[in-house]
Amino acid sequence: MLESRLILTSLMGSSLTARVVGGSPQGGVLSPLLWNLDVDRLLVVTNDLGFSTFGYADDIVIRVQGKFAHSVREIMQEALNVVVKWAVKEGLNISPHKTAIVPFTNRRKTEGLGPLILHGKGLKMLDEVKYLGVIFDSKLNWNQHLLKIIRKAQTTFAVVTTHMWEKMGS
Repeated sequence: MLESRLILTSLMGSSLTARVVGGSPQGGVLSPLLWNLDVDRLLVVTNDLGFSTFGYADDIVIRVQGKFAHSVREIMQEALNVVVKWAVKEGLNISPHKTAIVPFTNRRKTEGLGPLILHGKGLKMLDEVKYLGVIFDSKLNWNQHLLKIIRKAQTTFAVVTTHMWEKMGS
């Protein structure tokens, strides 16, 4: 399952076969278990070093708190360095463009929190992040998440009422 696998892709009559050199099959029954066994070691390492780290499926959260922005930045940078070191040792790569930094604070100025670096690239500070289907914004006021839920309910209601009107008309 983990060795000597081939993948085949085709597009508009052309096909390409390639040998997979790492990883587990996308959608494979054992893939989540294998990933969890691997990433659990990262959670243990980071938590043993005093970072507050959580994981679910392939999403990892490192929570850092402190009174001063510069000390929070130093702690988070140290945590990111630990993650990169672990990933390199495991033959994995952490994608900077899939990494979100959101300062949860009521302070207006957050410039002391950056820049944070991952694999030599600066990470952008975001105002919100979606984690496990919940949108967390930097003020933790839930407005964006509630708007998303309301839009989803309105769309569902529109589809259902349209379907009902079509049924009544026929």
